[in-house]
Amino acid sequence: MTAGEQLQHYLDRFFSLRQHGDDAVFLARLRRLQDWQGERLKNTHAHLLEDPVTAEGIRFLLEEVYGGRELLPVAREIRRALPKAMKLLPDKVMITSAAALEAAILTQELDEAVTELLGEELDQPITEMTYLKGFRQDHHREDRLRQLQLVAELGHRLDRYVRSRMLLTTFRMVRKPVHAAGFSNLYDFMDRSFRVMKPVPSVGLLLEQLAATESAIMDRVYDHHPSPFETQHA
Repeated sequence: MTAGEQLQHYLDRFFSLRQHGDDAVFLARLRRLQDWQGERLKNTHAHLLEDPVTAEGIRFLLEEVYGGRELLPVAREIRRALPKAMKLLPDKVMITSAAALEAAILTQELDEAVTELLGEELDQPITEMTYLKGFRQDHHREDRLRQLQLVAELGHRLDRYVRSRMLLTTFRMVRKPVHAAGFSNLYDFMDRSFRVMKPVPSVGLLLEQLAATESAIMDRVYDHHPSPFETQHA
């Protein structure tokens, strides 16, 4: 598929998410689950959040790509005028946008599935045991592996862009026409991703390591390890 076709496919998936409906109870449960997961991720990767070189990039990934809450205005812009966006922004930037969108949407789909499974249990304070019961679904394992693969691939895509003076120059040149055309949220989202990852020596290696840590945790979860989230960092 072309970048445009990929984006359209992911947009269809995004806007079909249950969280865009009017079920306030479901949405509250989903947010509680995601808040719990977000804190777990911050604890697991605290060493990266404490390192001034990687802190902004990891925070962007955990809060904006994983959290997905900043993607709604971006998705609305793309849906409104995708062909125009494809003409204004470099194709490679749009391909990266599609990769980021796929990672975020798959994350949201998995979170919604866990929310539906746990249901009323999410009306109470979430315990690790409750969370693990929702996470440890055999039919989700392949999607969770795909999720981590997408994160690692996104790192390598971003690496190529933040190291390419030509691409960044082209990207900066289209800022005004892109904003004038009504794509400020999309442009600013990608601009932030380039900017916060710029200090990182290798974004690809960083996100590969992050994905490897999460993959090891996932294996321990499925193997019923008594403390699956405990990790050691050098």
